[in-house]
Amino acid sequence: MDSKLFNFFRWVILIAMCIVIFVFSSSPATDSSNQSRTIVMKVIHFFYIDFDKKPVPEQAAIYSLLTILVRKGAHFSEYALLAALAFSAFYGIHNRILRLLSSVAAAALYACTDEFHQTFVPGRAGMMRDVIIDSSGALFGAIVACCIAAYFTAWTIIRKNSYY
Repeated sequence: MDSKLFNFFRWVILIAMCIVIFVFSSSPATDSSNQSRTIVMKVIHFFYIDFDKKPVPEQAAIYSLLTILVRKGAHFSEYALLAALAFSAFYGIHNRILRLLSSVAAAALYACTDEFHQTFVPGRAGMMRDVIIDSSGALFGAIVACCIAAYFTAWTIIRKNSYY
């Protein structure tokens, strides 16, 4: 594949991820809660076969904990993916550390704008805690992408210099 076309697709995928995040953030609070509830209940019934037989306070505690993990895990993972995609799109930055920092900064800035956007969505609020979770996910995703890039660079160099 032509490298210019490949680089174009990197940017298209990054922009598509931004749009996906924007669409999820545009959902009113009731829709977002219903999505989370559906996922949480599937997780509960997968791991807790006897969930309905547990005491109500224990059910409430399990449900509450899993709701937090699912919702905040979604924040963390979507921004990890966003930063990894940004790391790929910023291919022109040859210094890998600068590329990593740029991708984290871009994802963290998008997290700030996303939380601001949520202040205009019914029932939603922009939360600094979510920006921190998003930025942590971005750092994780960028580090993973950087490690993968370093691995493939080393693998390519070793392969070129190998006589086998």
